[in-house]
Parts: sequence; C-alpha cells; structure tokens
Amino acid sequence: MLNSSDLAKVISVNESVQARLEHLETLYSEQEYTVQALNDTVAQQDREIARLTLSIERLNDQLIALKTEGSSDINSDNEKPPHY
Repeated sequence: MLNSSDLAKVISVNESVQARLEHLETLYSEQEYTVQALNDTVAQQDREIARLTLSIERLNDQLIALKTEGSSDINSDNEKPPHY
C-alpha cells in the first residue's frame, strides 16, 4: 500500500503527464491548422499556375499568328510591283 508521500509523488507525475499531453494536443491542433492553411495555399497557387500557363499558351499562339502574317507581308513588299 502507498503511503502519503508515495501517493503525492504518483499524483505529481500524473499531473505532469497530463500537462505534457495537453501541450502536445495543443501543438498537434496548431500544426493541423497550419497544414490545412498551407494545403489551401498550394491548391490556390496550382489553379493560378494552370490559369497563367493557359494564358501563356494563348499569347504564344497569337505571337506565332502575328509572325506568320508579318512574314507574308514582308515577302509581298520585296516583290516587284506589276508595272515593272
């Protein structure tokens, strides 16, 4: 059987373990929130990258079309006019 001194030690250890457990639960909760916030940010950035990639592809297509139009105009400028 435990005497009062031993009982006090057991209660103290139990309280210490309980306090550490509560601290770990708090840390876990904060980390869970942080991970979710980071996940939301990554998902948002992924959508933004997809949107920007599509925009770049469209601009690239427009640039190619303009170069093609411009090169045909340049060729017609180098041809001799019909009255020569």
